[in-house]
Amino acid sequence: MKVLVRADASVEIGMGHRVRCQALIHAFTAFDWHCQFVVDQRYQAFGSPDDCFVETEAQFWQRAEQVDLVILDHYAYSADLIAMLYQHQPNLLVLDDMNDRGDFPAKWLLNPLQQNYSKLVECPLIGSRYALLRPAFQQQDENQSPPEQLLITLGGTDPLALTLPILNALVASGFATECIQVLLGANAKQAEQVIAFCLQNGIAVEQGVSDVTPLMQQAKMAISAAGGTLFELACMGVPTVFAQVADNQTRSLEQHVPLNWCRSVRFDNVSDTLYAQRIGQLVEEVNSLWSDTEWQQTARNTARSLVDGAGAERVAQTIHAYFVSESIL
Repeated sequence: MKVLVRADASVEIGMGHRVRCQALIHAFTAFDWHCQFVVDQRYQAFGSPDDCFVETEAQFWQRAEQVDLVILDHYAYSADLIAMLYQHQPNLLVLDDMNDRGDFPAKWLLNPLQQNYSKLVECPLIGSRYALLRPAFQQQDENQSPPEQLLITLGGTDPLALTLPILNALVASGFATECIQVLLGANAKQAEQVIAFCLQNGIAVEQGVSDVTPLMQQAKMAISAAGGTLFELACMGVPTVFAQVADNQTRSLEQHVPLNWCRSVRFDNVSDTLYAQRIGQLVEEVNSLWSDTEWQQTARNTARSLVDGAGAERVAQTIHAYFVSESIL
């Protein structure tokens, strides 16, 4: 069985689409599927040599007709474009977050948030039990010492370059630098400046780490972007103050913040005059929660109850079972 995964990554797009699709690929590979990314030629630098690079939709459609399944994780696809792709490959799994593209057809649709879709979607896979996490998130060390670190991770590219101003504000507020752990993506903006600042201030910093779970296990709290990392931190039980860096993170925060395991401060719609104010608001929130052990314990328990890390396996099992049943018929 063959599957094509249509997802791009760049500084502007971020790495989240590719990361969660890699979790799906791992799950499908366990069922002996052959999996390959399809990537726009413009974003080749963020791809892999094993990817299939295309310049036109027609090239993608031609390849889609030759496989058993297409997985689409791409905000640039409108409902009309999805419908056109569906005509070329009806065995289509669409990954969605915002539910803001109107009605479109798909065999399967995955959204880790509670959303309602039209009858054009044959099999909706909805809710946090379908959150796509890598296998490492199911292998937590239950015997480790209590976490003591504040983890700062603003995504694979840190598109708004928030890490450095947040660090400056934390240090200025008197937050203990020995308790800070910075995690930079391989393509993070201002990475050199951030690393230099950390070295000057005795702050631990890592970049381009392939397995983030050990750092999350050591985190008493986190400051994070609110993309796919939200579900990773929930699975690891890390109370978090999220920095919203993109509009597509709105609905996940609208559903998770009221559960009281996290807080959020919005940056994607902020004018330059309010930018510093929002940085201060985020740091004040962290400082006020850092010593609130009662809230932290409740938040940890709530977060862990939401995501168990087996979402990718559930999706792959559901779709593989469909193909098995079709072959029997």
